[in-house]
Amino acid sequence: MKEFGEFERQAVMIHEQLAAGEIYYEARDQLAKLADKLKGHRRTPRETPTVNPVFIVEMHLMMTDGAPQASSVSDDFLADLLVAIQTADGHLRHQVVSWMNWAIDHHRLTNDQLQWLVVQLSQSKYLYDHLLERNSPGVYARSLTLVLLRFVLYAARQQERQIEVATLKRLSNRLVVAMLGEKDLRGFVEGAGWVQTFAAYAGLCNEICADERLNRGDKLFLVAAYLVAYRRLRAPLTMGEPDEGAAFIAQAVKTHPLYARYFIEDLKAWRQEMDKQDPNKPATWHRVFNYRHLLQLLLLDGALPAQVVQAIMEQENRG
Repeated sequence: MKEFGEFERQAVMIHEQLAAGEIYYEARDQLAKLADKLKGHRRTPRETPTVNPVFIVEMHLMMTDGAPQASSVSDDFLADLLVAIQTADGHLRHQVVSWMNWAIDHHRLTNDQLQWLVVQLSQSKYLYDHLLERNSPGVYARSLTLVLLRFVLYAARQQERQIEVATLKRLSNRLVVAMLGEKDLRGFVEGAGWVQTFAAYAGLCNEICADERLNRGDKLFLVAAYLVAYRRLRAPLTMGEPDEGAAFIAQAVKTHPLYARYFIEDLKAWRQEMDKQDPNKPATWHRVFNYRHLLQLLLLDGALPAQVVQAIMEQENRG
């Protein structure tokens, strides 16, 4: 993943400038320039590691009613879990998500294990796995990584076992690079199950931003990057992804006027950008309907700040 090193350094620079209050609206253009550099390329071969069959048996046994309530999760099991998330088997992918949900509900993961999982799942080999390729099997590991990270961060926050701030910031930097470079927009894939990368990105961003230890610049970094990534999509999001995006943006603009002001200005620039695009290209219309879908979902939130509602209505009334 050395090819992403320079992209990460640029993301870190933008992040640090936002956190220090050195830039604000300028973040949009800087992130867009970074996204321009994350060019797609042809799909390359990918070997899927073999999942330990003992892991699958243990996973089933743990979730049965007869499993000892005090049983702990071994570190070896978690290591096998990191192999299993790379599978293209839709049934197994679903089981992994179910197990993580079960483990969190039953408080089976120790503080050290939660910390370890965040560090491991934040690695570039998971978040950047064949990132710049369309329809690559690498997306299965990538999307599951995003989902599991959200679960683990939620568990740590609810159980007051907070993940180190430095770890969250490193994750944010890689998350932004991944969002800006994402090329796979499939929703449900026969045999492999749900992908929905842009639902997973929004959900994880929302969970990170729920951490009160991060400053507003840290959170604005994720808001700005998500908006840049979303508006550049060249394919339609048709399987619920904008719902998560709207939930993330709505939560942000309701949290503090800083995010509301940024979103309003970004909305104006977004509309001006779309007005200049070629109406004869399908990608233009995909972007238009992704844009309208997001705004319509935002308007469903009755607690949205009045100035944000007004800004959306002004754009909608322009036709």
